Amino acid sequence: MSSPPSSLRYHELLRRLKRFGVVEVSGRGKGSEQYLVRPTVPGTTKGPSTTVRCHGSGDEVKIGAIRACLRRLDINPDEFWA
Repeated sequence: MSSPPSSLRYHELLRRLKRFGVVEVSGRGKGSEQYLVRPTVPGTTKGPSTTVRCHGSGDEVKIGAIRACLRRLDINPDEFWA
């Protein structure tokens, strides 16, 4: 496996996270933070969650924030980068 990139654009991060059932919850998060949840029961917002800073869909999310997001959402990094 090649090494992961140093950052991803927010829309690319969200596209990859959606493969694992992660949803973006509107109206949550402070200011420029977007609230992401991996529901344990489909159709709800209960389950592992995290926030990601985003000023727009083309905003860069650094690798450290991506790793923290994966850890908080219980997503295997190898599966995410595959």
